[in-house]
Amino acid sequence: GQDISAMSSTARAAFRSKNVGFVFQMFHLLPYLTVLDNVLVAADNTDMEATTQRATELLEQFSLQDRLLHRPGQLSAGERQRVAMARALLPQPRLLLADEPTGNLDPENAAAVLQLLQQFHAQGGTILLVTHDEQAASHAARTIILSAGKLADESPATATAPEG
Repeated sequence: GQDISAMSSTARAAFRSKNVGFVFQMFHLLPYLTVLDNVLVAADNTDMEATTQRATELLEQFSLQDRLLHRPGQLSAGERQRVAMARALLPQPRLLLADEPTGNLDPENAAAVLQLLQQFHAQGGTILLVTHDEQAASHAARTIILSAGKLADESPATATAPEG
């Protein structure tokens, strides 16, 4: 309901930081910060005690509770991706933009990430997921397939994503 194009660049940045979570394929973690601090980068600096507790809980959901004080260089690619997911979810965005969020994960961790994405969706969040992984795509309520930059196929939107 807001015309984002009419906002100032500062207002757009504030809107994005509050409403949009980003999960990049290459993580974009800060190498000199710990796992916990990398997640807290997304904090709005209000009630840092509660925000730190939420960050810790998210990292536990991603099975990273033993890695809170590690730096990104001490993590596997899959662990880095899960830190990036926790960072994106910390501010409780309305929209999550995810580029290959399961691309660096083993099947067990990919399933866990997809389960957490389903929970985010069930709580009212919207996810735009770019993937080559058919398993990840099978969880979508709507699928758009691009080939050579053109629309190749589209599934109709459904109310909820399939279970599984």
